[in-house]
Amino acid sequence: MKKEIFLTLCYLLAGALAFAQPQQNGRVYRVALFVPSGAELLDFAGPGEVFSQAPGFEVYLVGLTEEPVKSQGFLSITPNYSYNNCPRPDIILVPGGGTGRIINDPAAIQWIKDHYDNGGTVLTVCTGASVAAKAGLLEGKKATTYHSAFDYVKSYCSDCELLPGTRYVDNGRIITTAGISAGIDGALHLVSRIKGKDVAEEAARNMEYDKWTPGEGYMNYQNEFVQYLKQYGPVRTRQHYQSELAGPAPLFFVGEIKNLAAELSAAGKQERAVEMLEFGAAYYPGEVIIYNQMRALYAEMGRPVPPAPEEFMEKALQGDADGTLALYKEAKEQFPGWALFEESRMNWVGYQLLRQEKPEAAVKIFQLNAEAYPSSWNAYDSLAEGYLNTQQWDKARKYYLKSLELNPDNDNARKMMEGIKER
Repeated sequence: MKKEIFLTLCYLLAGALAFAQPQQNGRVYRVALFVPSGAELLDFAGPGEVFSQAPGFEVYLVGLTEEPVKSQGFLSITPNYSYNNCPRPDIILVPGGGTGRIINDPAAIQWIKDHYDNGGTVLTVCTGASVAAKAGLLEGKKATTYHSAFDYVKSYCSDCELLPGTRYVDNGRIITTAGISAGIDGALHLVSRIKGKDVAEEAARNMEYDKWTPGEGYMNYQNEFVQYLKQYGPVRTRQHYQSELAGPAPLFFVGEIKNLAAELSAAGKQERAVEMLEFGAAYYPGEVIIYNQMRALYAEMGRPVPPAPEEFMEKALQGDADGTLALYKEAKEQFPGWALFEESRMNWVGYQLLRQEKPEAAVKIFQLNAEAYPSSWNAYDSLAEGYLNTQQWDKARKYYLKSLELNPDNDNARKMMEGIKER
């Protein structure tokens, strides 16, 4: 019986490993592609590809219902959710085509409006701008849409100015783009704002999309906080925004600080660029991408730098778990507070070691990850799986319970705990 339980658990574990891939670190933004039947395919597939290629985004398809929708008259797609039961998004993308179905659904319009009023971002493509207009999001703003749909969109807003020949218009939390392929440009622009221009450029390279020119859209928005920081520096900014910085609402995206630092560095103002990155790193301590940019700038200035994330991963993938831990300890002493590697990439390394039948090394890597990210439920879940693989049942239970404490919705931990309850 014990052997059967162990084999069953190993089978479940192998299934989990088959899908384990290195992912991003830091804040993850949920992107809901709100697709009615009749939606233009590239309007949502293009931006969906962008957000899928960029680290730090979770993309899912939302419909008016969970019933399949048809795009271009030939492609049937089943949404992951309806707008009534989907996970709360950070970004709602509304494509063109079939927009009348959303416009004529008052509850769907209210869902978009509530999302925006509660601090969410809306990105529209093509005639999707009509949905934003119907929700009142374009009043008093500049916008754009498909070149032949200006009158259609204007019929839903009394005070909006539509700009011809413009790929996208950024109003802060409402971004509108022209038709079809322009949605890719708008999505890349949003990725640049949220995670950094370098991340957006890498996503464009991965897509082999060479049509995006950063800055070619119309910016009808400036982050006042970032502008104040640029003008007066971190010390005065901390004093001026003391209460806001301590509040729950984010004042800026990490990408906005990264882009500001890149701008200052390109102008030969490396010291000021470092100040901006250090400020951003203190505000977003889990964002490895800001530390990677800081490392490159330090090296350019001749300052000591910690090992790159790839050095930790390479050593760990060679099975040298003890060497990886020693490298981490030394780097943490020399560079306290630095995020030295991505949690999920190191997690992926642990799973690779399990695949290579090096369970002891895998457990040490999972332990290192949990030490580096003690508030991550996923790190403890993986550590428990490592102990499960080495048949250390008590430790597996201990860390599944720890994972559940941090995330009561972790169904995997609950399922695995059920499987080892007799051990």
